Amino acid sequence: MRKGVFSLILASVLASCGTDKKNVSYTPPLQSQPSPLEQKISEGASQELPVTSPVNPEKLDLCTRHLLFADQYITASDYPEAADEIKEAEKYCKPGDPRLLYMEAVMADINENRKKAYELYYQAAKGYIKKGDLDSAFKCYSGMISINPNGKEIKELKPYFEDDNY
Repeated sequence: MRKGVFSLILASVLASCGTDKKNVSYTPPLQSQPSPLEQKISEGASQELPVTSPVNPEKLDLCTRHLLFADQYITASDYPEAADEIKEAEKYCKPGDPRLLYMEAVMADINENRKKAYELYYQAAKGYIKKGDLDSAFKCYSGMISINPNGKEIKELKPYFEDDNY
């Protein structure tokens, strides 16, 4: 008897679990269209944007042009090309030009010649202060602090940057 009751319960459960094929509708999963970005990636197009200048370099003097290119090469981590551009800039820049001194300091810093970088940053900072360009002088000052935060030159330049703007 137990077998009969169990079989009856099992049969009713199985019958209730069955589906009526008339009421079932099949909808395939939606296939979304790829986004423009996904299309570009799948096409294998380069995702890297070129470094472009906001100014036309042909209209710049040769000193500025070579320094601009050097800066772009440094940004792209192409240090040998940056060094070549700085050497070219030396031919056209005036001696003591703080822009040239700053770029030379950056290259010395990259090459881990800290003593030379510190001195060049200092000379560039003084040149920028003389011209009244405190924003550029502050970049030099920051480079100096990263090398020797307790240097006497830091103490000399500090009063220029104690303003709220710095």
